[in-house]
Amino acid sequence: MTVDISELRKFRDRMRLLEREIAKAFLETTTCCGVTLSQCHTLLELEKQKQTSLKALTQSLDLDKSTLSRVIDGLANLGLVSREINPGDRRFMNVALTPNGRQVADNLNRFSDTYYTEIFKHITADKHEQLTESFVLLAEAMRSVRKETHIERKE
Repeated sequence: MTVDISELRKFRDRMRLLEREIAKAFLETTTCCGVTLSQCHTLLELEKQKQTSLKALTQSLDLDKSTLSRVIDGLANLGLVSREINPGDRRFMNVALTPNGRQVADNLNRFSDTYYTEIFKHITADKHEQLTESFVLLAEAMRSVRKETHIERKE
């Protein structure tokens, strides 16, 4: 497939603009709750899954085990997550939000819901689904390229 270089550069220009806006939004979100971006993502994923194993969390967040362990350690030190050895299989550790962790996740959700509601007000309602689908397509394509590139580097 041939890609028009001028279209590609226009896309890249728009992506940089979006990246800057997302970085500013996440800085505000995480600053209000005192957590890093990685911790924010982990808290929100734990909120969805309730209690899960580190292995399952590694897969759902697409992080390597050592990175996630550091994030979980930080959240545990803040009193936002609890860790327990899985009684059914001692090789696995279960992770869950503490009451304080649920409160921080609720605050993150409230802030984000308010923020993105305001964004959606600036986009006609008939484009909301298209926008969401476009983000899914873009994220899936980016993930595929990242994994293909990672595989090529390993060989």
